[in-house]
Amino acid sequence: MISSTSKRRKTSPASVPPEAVSAVQFEAVQFEYAALAVELIRALRGRRSCAELSRRMGYRSNVVQRWESRRCWPSAARYLQLWRRSQASAIDCFSRFFQRSPSWLTTTVPESPEAVAAFLRQLKGKTPIGRISELGKFSRYQVSRWFSGATEPNLPDFLCLVEVLSRRLLDLLAIWADPERLPSVTRHWRNLETVRQAAYHKPWSHAVLRALELEAQPSGAAQVPWLADRLGVPVSVVTECLDFLETTDQVKKQRRRYVPRQVIAVTTARDPVLARQLKSVWAQTAISRLDQGSPGNFGYSLFAVSRADLRQLRDLHLEYVRAMQQVIARSKPNECVGLFCTQLVDLAQSENALQR
Repeated sequence: MISSTSKRRKTSPASVPPEAVSAVQFEAVQFEYAALAVELIRALRGRRSCAELSRRMGYRSNVVQRWESRRCWPSAARYLQLWRRSQASAIDCFSRFFQRSPSWLTTTVPESPEAVAAFLRQLKGKTPIGRISELGKFSRYQVSRWFSGATEPNLPDFLCLVEVLSRRLLDLLAIWADPERLPSVTRHWRNLETVRQAAYHKPWSHAVLRALELEAQPSGAAQVPWLADRLGVPVSVVTECLDFLETTDQVKKQRRRYVPRQVIAVTTARDPVLARQLKSVWAQTAISRLDQGSPGNFGYSLFAVSRADLRQLRDLHLEYVRAMQQVIARSKPNECVGLFCTQLVDLAQSENALQR
């Protein structure tokens, strides 16, 4: 399910990976990327001195001290190499990020410059270079060379690219380090986890949040019935969700009307079990509306194709979702709340082509 988006400072990410997106709100978070890069390096260093870590990496100079003093930076690939060496797990960060191994990893070393470029290209999708350079404040030439692999982004620039391309930088950081040990993002991470838990345990609370973004809302006692009508649910459901959202500081009362406190990009893939349950909730909601004869596009197609073509259909499906996100991001005014549910599966439950 991909929700409608806020008009407040609404800027679309270059491309939110749709594989595991449960609810998307497009608003850039302005992180201090240089400070964040220093915090990541310090978290990786742990209790070792800068000189000790530099020696362990094979450097003659104290390069770690230069990184932490911002006189120079490691490339994104170099940081990934150091991070992987510090991990007991054999799973690379890209597979953790996507919750499945990207196809390009079959021919690419996970911590190589080629893997960094492939990762960025996957996040990019079909977004124009000009849009990315505008959002990240980079030159078009610089961005083009990063995506082609001709040059490598340094760590701060890589962090910025991930946020611009996906709005999922916090999820990537959580793979690398405990966000509570990264002062630059701790508050953002706590907010994200609060909203994510709300999506897991109170799915309709996110629908109510989207409805709160609609225009021409009444104030006072008329607002809750109005929201219930726009969502097609009982007033009691909206009331319960608003109480929960107010308790978790996601909404506030302003001039006798509930309004959202903030806009956060939310992806629920972090917990695969809960994410699957959440997808089931919204799929069942769509089925319920189908059974009621509600307006909407409902259909299916059964077909026989090659395994390679089924993979191609999956890729086309993902490209469609990315294009849909762009339409949602630039849509105005906010007048209705949409629910998009879709399935594309190999009916054979063994050796499912879409999971490989």
